[in-house]
Amino acid sequence: MLAGTSVNAAEGGRAEGGPAATGKAGVFARISKTVSGVKTLTGSFRQERRLSMLTRPAVSSGRFYCEKPDRLRWELVSPEPSGFLVNGGMAKQWKGKDGPSGAFEAKQNPLIKLIVDQIFAWATADLTWLEGRYGINVVQEDPIILKLVPLSSKEKKYIDHIRISFEPGTNYVHTVNILEKGGDSTRIEFFDITVNSQLQQGLFD
Repeated sequence: MLAGTSVNAAEGGRAEGGPAATGKAGVFARISKTVSGVKTLTGSFRQERRLSMLTRPAVSSGRFYCEKPDRLRWELVSPEPSGFLVNGGMAKQWKGKDGPSGAFEAKQNPLIKLIVDQIFAWATADLTWLEGRYGINVVQEDPIILKLVPLSSKEKKYIDHIRISFEPGTNYVHTVNILEKGGDSTRIEFFDITVNSQLQQGLFD
C-alpha cells in the first residue's frame, strides 16, 4: 500500500497471542493486513525521471486519486499540467488544463501501465499477481524494502528491476523506483496520504 498516516501505523505483522512472522511470508502478511480495509487513497507524489541523455533529472509533482479495484487518476501539477486516468481497462491522457480526452487502452503505454499495475497491486495487496509477474526478494524487513525482477520476456526488455521501499514504522509504500535496462530510471515518492475519503464525482470519467 502507498505511504500514509491516516491508518494506524502499528497494524500488521503480529498475530494475536503469537510472535511476528518473518521472511517473505511475514512481510506479505503485514502488507495484506494493512490494506484489507482500504477502499480509496488520495495523496501527493514527487516523480523524478532520470535519462542517460540528460545531465539533470526531470522532476514533476502532483496528486493522485485511487479507488479499488481499478480506478486511478494521476495529475501532474508541476512543471506543467498533464496526467492520465484509468477506469478499468480504458485510459485517458492529457496535457495542459483542458482535462482528459482521447480514450486508449492502458496497456498501450508501457510506463503508464507499469505505474498503474504497481499502484493497483500494492493498494489491493494482490500478492499472487505480483509473484506471478516478478521474482520478489526481501532486501530488508523493517522498514520493508523489496526488489522485484520481471519474469516476462516482454517486460525484461526494458525493465531491469523495481525497488519498493516502505515507510519506516509502517507497512505502506513510500517510494517506487523503476530501473530500466538502458540506465534510465523513474522514482516516485508518495506523501500526505488520506485513506477512505469521499472522492469527487467524475474523477475517473
